[in-house]
Amino acid sequence: MTLAVCERFIPQQSLIVIINPKSGDGDDNFRADVEKALKSSGATYEIRETKADLSGEELAKQAIEEGATDIVACGGDGTVMEVVNGIAKMQAESGEGGCTLSIVPGGTANLVATALEIPIDIEEAVACAAGEKCRERTIDLGRCEQYYFVLGVGVGLTERVISKTSAKEKETIGKLAYVKSMLEDLGARPHHINFKLDGRSSKRARGVAIVIANSGTIGGKLDFAPEAKMDDGLLDLCILHSFGFRDLVRIVWHSLTGKLDKDRSVSFYQAKRIEISTDPPLRVQVDGELEEDLSLPLTAEVVPNALRVRVPKQTKKSEKEATKEE
Repeated sequence: MTLAVCERFIPQQSLIVIINPKSGDGDDNFRADVEKALKSSGATYEIRETKADLSGEELAKQAIEEGATDIVACGGDGTVMEVVNGIAKMQAESGEGGCTLSIVPGGTANLVATALEIPIDIEEAVACAAGEKCRERTIDLGRCEQYYFVLGVGVGLTERVISKTSAKEKETIGKLAYVKSMLEDLGARPHHINFKLDGRSSKRARGVAIVIANSGTIGGKLDFAPEAKMDDGLLDLCILHSFGFRDLVRIVWHSLTGKLDKDRSVSFYQAKRIEISTDPPLRVQVDGELEEDLSLPLTAEVVPNALRVRVPKQTKKSEKEATKEE
């Protein structure tokens, strides 16, 4: 896919900065730090805070209705995905894609920012949002009923890791809180799974976790879906069949060495439309957020070229792409 590269500062309208004031991994100065970086960047901006009765999705919709073309989501993955859903739903209604999203990470995991290689450092992320040393990347989104997602939909073990991890644990030990929850599920019993790919005949499997992935990156060299790409027009279905101690050690090793697709505990499939059900029905998380009103059976489908995102000009992935083209 061709990437629009920004060699210099990008002329923009005023940045609409949507911020969750409670973000910042327990740091009460998150908004102040973001605003300081915005002032230093020289960008024109307007800050709008989320509230209990005013979500990032609603703020994004309002901004687009007012003609905004540059929206910055500041906060954790929950805030980012609210803004993504606001942009995607407005663009789906209008049939136009004139809005660019930037992200300033402020959560515990920051999985969406990590997958897009957006800096965790506030000043660097704001500089990218303001158009400095950046490029604009067009990515696919997944859609599951009324929800759009950047990363994926998780069922089983992947949902329990999210739902069992408390806010207090995340504030105290950060990402290790998710590791703790995952280890508590070692030896989990597999469930019966039924799934269809692009409307073809139903298949059966047994597994402890299901992920419908738009991106396979969870940070560093760890990829849970090695073939998943955010711009290939496909979703990847990943089924983890067993999760004992030996499975965990082997899966981590194979992920780090790029051989996860050879692991006997995991199966991978690709399709534009994926239907899944389990016996018994399991709960669902979307991009790291538990969605109480979403349940199995469910259908997920890819929405190609659905979102334009501002990311750093030079990343490890872009360097690899450039090397391949040469």
